[in-house]
Amino acid sequence: MIGGGFTGLAIAYYLKRNQPSLRVAVLEMQRMGSGASSRNSGAVGPRFRGQTLPSSADRGYQLLKAFAEIEDLGFDLVESVPALTLYTGRRVPPDAVLFGDELCEHIGSPFYSAASLRYTNTLHPGKLIAGLVEANRRHGVELYEWSPVLRIERGRGSEPITLHTPGGRVVARDVAVATNAYTPQLGLARDIIAVLHHRVIVTRSLTDDEWARSGLERWPIRFEEGGYYTHTVRGTPDRRFFYRHVLGHRVFERTTWPLDRHAREVGQRELIRRYPWLDGVAVEYEWHGVTARTRDWWPVAGRIDEHLYIAAGYNGSGVMPSHYFGYLIACSILGIPDHDMRLLRPPECHSRIPGEFARHLCFQGWMLYRRWRDARICHRYQ
Repeated sequence: MIGGGFTGLAIAYYLKRNQPSLRVAVLEMQRMGSGASSRNSGAVGPRFRGQTLPSSADRGYQLLKAFAEIEDLGFDLVESVPALTLYTGRRVPPDAVLFGDELCEHIGSPFYSAASLRYTNTLHPGKLIAGLVEANRRHGVELYEWSPVLRIERGRGSEPITLHTPGGRVVARDVAVATNAYTPQLGLARDIIAVLHHRVIVTRSLTDDEWARSGLERWPIRFEEGGYYTHTVRGTPDRRFFYRHVLGHRVFERTTWPLDRHAREVGQRELIRRYPWLDGVAVEYEWHGVTARTRDWWPVAGRIDEHLYIAAGYNGSGVMPSHYFGYLIACSILGIPDHDMRLLRPPECHSRIPGEFARHLCFQGWMLYRRWRDARICHRYQ
């Protein structure tokens, strides 16, 4: 497997569990789970983003729970957590439950005009990664950290695949690429996956008064309505304020973004517009992460050729789908039939995103427009 996140570790686990005689190895360019798998809000539920597939989504969610039970692992799963979807401007959803001043009083933000309510589940993503690592090691999967794959050399017909790394070459019969937003760097799905950059901050522990003002006790997780330009908020067990905002897009799907003074100032403005009372509250942790977006909001997953597989592009909602797609890719490699194999859509089944430079201009233009609109909303409410 290439990639030691939720998907790659799930593929390896289900390969080895279903066929113990296989030699299975995972190559990860940093530490296991160092990408988006351990750097997300931890929301998880029986749903696929933008798709109404309740039975399949429930099977994926139940598989994740069964994995934890079989392997006797804990990752702080909490079910039926109230989650707000927040709206700005004049748009009011038909299922809205909070409006205007009442909403402001509940969540400590004058920025939003309405909110709808749904229930989701949460878990600790770092503990899920640790559990996947433990389970793989227990079953005999070989895990190699700091082992980036620089190039994939495909064999012809039944010939094996050769992976080129800084430490040498790895020859394998079957290879699954589970590198999510880093996939275009390997030359795969470049015209399907767009890489969006995010910054996450976590404040110091809030005082009792700040915690009460935040409303995080009653409404512990919040999402903004929208597609690419959204902000996520959640509370932590030690009463910190977790906030994720979008940095933007880099040309040619580059995966690095310096967290310099400008990036921090932009994030701080967006945070204070939404939660003015956080001005002056110290930030104790921050990190950068990337997500892989597709035009049709569905993962790129399935067989590319006879021995090469792919699973990437979770559109920022991959905690459950990444585990389930890892299981389905393992079934595909082993030839195990499964009713949900129809969920796998390889690159040829996806809409293309035209022009690498053109898409960059579009994404960045969209970011500038949304930030300008944010400023107008903030000015109107002052």
